[in-house]
Amino acid sequence: MKRFKWVVLLTIIILSSTPAFAGWAPTVVQDSLQRLYPKVDMNAVAWSQDQGYFLGNFTYDGYTVRAYFNSNGQCMMAQTDLGGMDDVPSAVYNSFTMSDFASYTVQDVTLVDFPKWQPIYVILVQQPNLEGEFQLFYNPYGQLLRQRTTVGLDDILGPSTFL
Repeated sequence: MKRFKWVVLLTIIILSSTPAFAGWAPTVVQDSLQRLYPKVDMNAVAWSQDQGYFLGNFTYDGYTVRAYFNSNGQCMMAQTDLGGMDDVPSAVYNSFTMSDFASYTVQDVTLVDFPKWQPIYVILVQQPNLEGEFQLFYNPYGQLLRQRTTVGLDDILGPSTFL
């Protein structure tokens, strides 16, 4: 009986320290991801939660993708890591090269897609030999929508940035 109590107590401790949705998403969310990304290997999707959204991390067509879903399976946004400037529209490229940030080093480029909004290209830059980075938010037509420093930000492109 004493051993049974210890097993129950240990099980409760383990379960309470594990996030409820780690590595799992409801079927409606998984089905939605499969419809949006038909070539994805569903066994290779890493599921987690971020600010109340189910987050699927996976590779698609050679790019790393993070897709955010609500509990009804609706994709709220998807972020594709483009890596560099090679895959941005020419309008975005030209606008960036003519900006005050053109001399900065490009650290990363992310395409953020939304179901009902235009896509946004986020260019992460850093000035050589200085600490701190900036995010530059462009629409596909090269218009700079927003710029901000990433200093003090924990989740620099999470749901709270867009949703």
